[in-house]
Amino acid sequence: MQRKMVWLVVVMMITLLVAGCAQKTTKTPVASGDQGKADKELVVGLSQVCNNFDPYGSYGDDTLGHMQVYDTLVIKDKDGKIVPSLAEKYDVSPDGKTIAFHLKKGVKFTNGLEFKASDAKFSIDNGVKSSFTNWAMTGVFDSKVVDDYTINVNLKKPDVSFLEKLTWIFMVSEEAYKKYGDQYGKSVESAIGTGPYTLKEWKPGELAVLEANSDYFQGAPDIKKVRFKSISDANAAVIALQTGEIGLYLKDVPGMAVDTLAKNEKVTLTPFSSYVFMDVLMNCQTGPFTNVQLRRAVAYAVDRQKMLQVGTEGQGAIVDCPGGPDYIGNPNLKTWYQMDVEKAKQFVKEAGMEGKTVTIKTMSTDPYPKLATALQADLNKIGLNAKVEQLEMSAYSEKIWQKADYEIAISRYWSGTKDMSETMSLLESGGSMNTAKYSNPAIDPLLTKASAELNTEARKPLYTEALKIFTQDVPLIPLYYTQGTRAYSKALTIDAGNVQYDHICYYKWK
Repeated sequence: MQRKMVWLVVVMMITLLVAGCAQKTTKTPVASGDQGKADKELVVGLSQVCNNFDPYGSYGDDTLGHMQVYDTLVIKDKDGKIVPSLAEKYDVSPDGKTIAFHLKKGVKFTNGLEFKASDAKFSIDNGVKSSFTNWAMTGVFDSKVVDDYTINVNLKKPDVSFLEKLTWIFMVSEEAYKKYGDQYGKSVESAIGTGPYTLKEWKPGELAVLEANSDYFQGAPDIKKVRFKSISDANAAVIALQTGEIGLYLKDVPGMAVDTLAKNEKVTLTPFSSYVFMDVLMNCQTGPFTNVQLRRAVAYAVDRQKMLQVGTEGQGAIVDCPGGPDYIGNPNLKTWYQMDVEKAKQFVKEAGMEGKTVTIKTMSTDPYPKLATALQADLNKIGLNAKVEQLEMSAYSEKIWQKADYEIAISRYWSGTKDMSETMSLLESGGSMNTAKYSNPAIDPLLTKASAELNTEARKPLYTEALKIFTQDVPLIPLYYTQGTRAYSKALTIDAGNVQYDHICYYKWK
């Protein structure tokens, strides 16, 4: 909700003006419907406003700003299906390795230039090179411009999740990107996209003011003015929603606040299955957890129900593999270890680890320390001497995800797709996402074949066999997927299926 505007003073001043004189006024946000849509400003709370509007120079919460200013070749609709966006249509070759995108004509960047296939190739090539976006582009062999409105993307091997990964590759103007160089996306004037909004004012990390793009190729959005503001404390954001200080919160609300907001007459709370997977990583390459008996001991020891409560106040779903319950191709097996402390103790003894020290590395931000403490208690119960080491985010990222400098760790994987092909790549030998450094030649052919299989039902038996191997080898302990939630003012309306995508243009004023 936006703050109330008082117009009385302005009206009185105008009536006192001599005919022909002009008086400049400043407008402030309005929460209620007491003025036209064109003047209403939606105030949006999020953890932190963009520090960088370069889609290839940042990630995380910055993408919440990117997706308002930029567009992608394809998007997901309210039913979760991939549909064209900047692309008019696309064709997949019989071998699944080449995708031809036919672009819409007449789409303009905010610098006035038309979006062409050369811009698409430039953007995809940048996506491949960028350390922030290459997770989605690892399967790309190259891209080739066919003509001004056609581009072919060639894959190293068929990948049924690739189109969904493309929903995270934002299209930029090649001319603008080259013009601004390393300063691209670091000023209002250099954030040039084809998206539904244009950036008008920006204080990195604090606020961003957006205005509807009247020339947007899919039609100007209903909400004309948007103000993003940083609210780092989730509890403060909940209060801001209840008081009307903000009209939308682009972050999951704390579990303890779910019931409160669900009962609030001025707020709509919409849940959705999230992309966030929490797990316990074990280093399969070096250290004590190279011993599969010790990894199985941990599998028997971890109280996953307790972990869900500690991490989310119970707002989520316990899973038995790296895929979410609604992920494409997931056979949804219920085959994980049942808690058995005595059996876990026996495995610890067989591994020769009784009384030995193991160090749990974890990020220093919530809920990581709480999860690490819960894991510590479970490991100590089975005869290990578990210690916890907290790391700030950059150090954690370097040690765990980049260098695999750990024994056991609390980890999170945020998937860009709801497809088993992506999340099962966590188990692929030598894969860039395989931070457990796990390798089993028996599982790799199954993953490769499944990622190339277009028939969803035909993929499930392949993943069933792969997950049997995974369960025996235990490279990681699957904990849970969080429950996503978005809370917003009842002055807004949106199709429930579109809530999870965080595009402001999907919202409308009632």
